[in-house]
Amino acid sequence: MAKRYKPQGNGNGNGCCFGWDILREMKENHAEFWAADEHKKLQIIQIDERARNIYMICRQTGKITWPLSFEKLEDLHIRIHEGNLALNTFEIEKCIPTWGNYITGLLRFLGCRHHQDS
Repeated sequence: MAKRYKPQGNGNGNGCCFGWDILREMKENHAEFWAADEHKKLQIIQIDERARNIYMICRQTGKITWPLSFEKLEDLHIRIHEGNLALNTFEIEKCIPTWGNYITGLLRFLGCRHHQDS
């Protein structure tokens, strides 16, 4: 199992530390995490504060992703914790095509778990 992120501030008590400030902190600290398939190491490389988008880089290839909307990411996060969506690549892929592997890895790294797994 991959390591989980330890925020400098406080988490929300349930082990999950998801939030805009945490993503910004990850970028500043150059935190690296594995995609869900554990073949690609990722890092948040850029944050667009105005549009509230994040960009990731795959450390193995050096390729930078197109923007990922924090609004969409936050919606997925809420749905996972409410039990309306499973935290797995295939379910997330249905909601945001091509992002399933990266988002699942990011949310797992942040300690996010389906409410029944807690």
